[in-house]
Amino acid sequence: MTNQNNALHKIQQELKAPKNKTNDFGKYKYRNCEDILEAVKPHLSELGATLVLTDEVQQVGSVVVITAKAVFTDANGKEITVTAHAGVDVNKKGMDVAQTFGASSSYARKYALNGLFLIDDTKDYDTNEYHQQMDQASKNQNNRNTGNQGQQSNQSSQANNANSTQSLAQRYTNALTSIKNAKYPSTLDKAIATFANSQYAAGIVNACRARADQMGWAVNSLPQQKNQTQQLHH
Repeated sequence: MTNQNNALHKIQQELKAPKNKTNDFGKYKYRNCEDILEAVKPHLSELGATLVLTDEVQQVGSVVVITAKAVFTDANGKEITVTAHAGVDVNKKGMDVAQTFGASSSYARKYALNGLFLIDDTKDYDTNEYHQQMDQASKNQNNRNTGNQGQQSNQSSQANNANSTQSLAQRYTNALTSIKNAKYPSTLDKAIATFANSQYAAGIVNACRARADQMGWAVNSLPQQKNQTQQLHH
C-alpha cells in the first residue's frame, strides 16, 4: 500500500545528505539547503511526490524574521507542512540587504527540510549541552571585552564582537524553532533568561507568549506588557 505517510517515511529512512562542505573559519563539516534538495530529488521522482518551499517575512519586536515553509505532497495529493525560522541581520558587514535575506532564507529552508526529513544538525535547545555551549560563548565574550589595550587590542575586540553577534543571532534562530515546538514551560523560561537584556529579548518574549497562549501555560517569567507583531509588506 502506498500513501502519504509511507512515501515520507521511505524518504526519511533512505535519504542520504552527507556534510560535504567545510567551514574554513570554524573547521567543521556542514550541509546546506541545496545539498538536501539535490539528495531528495531522485526520491521525489521515484514516489511521484513533490516538494515546495516558500518564505514569509515578519518583524518580531525589533528583529526581522523569515519563516520558511516546506510542503511535501504525495502522489495522492495529501500534504505535510513543516516550518522553520531565521533572523535577518540587515546590517551584516560585507553583505547588501538582498544577500542577508537570501542567506537567512536558505538557513530557514534548510532547517524546515531537516524537520521534514528527520535530518539532525544541532543539539536540541532543551539539552544541557546546548546551554553549556551558550554559557561558554558568553564567558568568551566577557573575556574579549576586558582586553582593550592599544590599537591591536581594539581591532581584535571589534572582530571578536562581530563573531559573538553572529553566534548570538544563530542561537536566536535555533531558540525560535525550539520555542515553537516547546513541550514544557521550562523551555520558555530558559529562552527568556538566556536572551534577557539582548537585542533579541523582545522577539523571544513574543515567541514565548505565543507558545504559552497556544498551550494554555502560565509562564511567570513573561512580562505583563505585550508587544505587537507587525507584518512586513514586500
